[in-house]
Amino acid sequence: MKTLTTITAVAALLAGISIASAQTSSMDKSNSMSGGSAQVTGTGKFCIKGASGALNCEYASLSDCQKVATGSQTCSANPKSGTTGSK
Repeated sequence: MKTLTTITAVAALLAGISIASAQTSSMDKSNSMSGGSAQVTGTGKFCIKGASGALNCEYASLSDCQKVATGSQTCSANPKSGTTGSK
């Protein structure tokens, strides 16, 4: 009976380690697949994203950003300006 308990405890321990290892490796893969964070400059609410992926956040409104964007540049919300939770 002691042997069975010991084997069960060791099996549970090994299963826990392999699950934790699998979770860690999948998190590493998802971080590397996202390509890391883009360089963000400026403190405006909206950004122009250039071909290099860098974000130039100088614009107070989406329409201001869209007036300046050219070619393949796109406008998006500044990822560093969080929500305040106010309505």
